[in-house]
Amino acid sequence: MKQDIDNNCLKKSSPTAAAKRAVIGLMVAAFVTLASPVATADDYLVFNTLALHFKNADERRAFTPGIGWEYSPTRKFGYHVGTASDSFGSQAFYGGFNWATQTRNWGKARVRFLLGATVLHKQFHKNRDPSTKVVPFPVMEIGLTKKAVLNVSGSPQIDYAGLRNNTVLFLQFKWNTN
Repeated sequence: MKQDIDNNCLKKSSPTAAAKRAVIGLMVAAFVTLASPVATADDYLVFNTLALHFKNADERRAFTPGIGWEYSPTRKFGYHVGTASDSFGSQAFYGGFNWATQTRNWGKARVRFLLGATVLHKQFHKNRDPSTKVVPFPVMEIGLTKKAVLNVSGSPQIDYAGLRNNTVLFLQFKWNTN
């Protein structure tokens, strides 16, 4: 019995388990920030909504519901954490860091860009197990109202060294909690 417990503890130390623990830790930090009486204009409740695939869309789900938190102060480092259903229906977890530019007015739209890195645990390929990868975090943020924001992000098609992935456009709706 003791040996089984020790083996289970070792299994929990895998990179995937470590990534999940890191994301959970970041989510706790985010929700502590949310519960703080000092909410800022940089705190957002994030609703993951769509993943639009440019190839094999009939084999993937476009609706990818989820919830997360983003802290993205202008010209400073912030963080983002959350969970969502991925395009194959698997539960995905993400967490990472971001840096946001200053907001600019483009016509009537308020726009800013975010760059960063994300630890992402999800099912990346059809009929394969979920795995954890570090992926880039490029985002164009479009202000819809004073509190509502649309994040537009994505990943390009990659066909390199035996790795292949589909071009995807991600949409997230964000609500400023201030």
